[in-house]
Amino acid sequence: MTVAAQNEIASKALALPKEARERLAHQLLESLDPSEEKISRKEWNRLWKAELEKRLEEMESGKVKGIPAAKVMAELRAKYG
Repeated sequence: MTVAAQNEIASKALALPKEARERLAHQLLESLDPSEEKISRKEWNRLWKAELEKRLEEMESGKVKGIPAAKVMAELRAKYG
């Protein structure tokens, strides 16, 4: 699929009402899970909270350095136009 086609799909998806976008996002995320084992929303939230806390600790301790959002976006635009 071309970048233009992906952009067109994304544009149409973003024009959907909030509830429809939420359902679509959930469907897309579900499609990325290669395992047969599904976890509950509560467990999903617990795992993400633990991951976010770990990343925050790494940032606060200086173990990792953040990249300004403007730089990330510029790099993505340059790569994917």
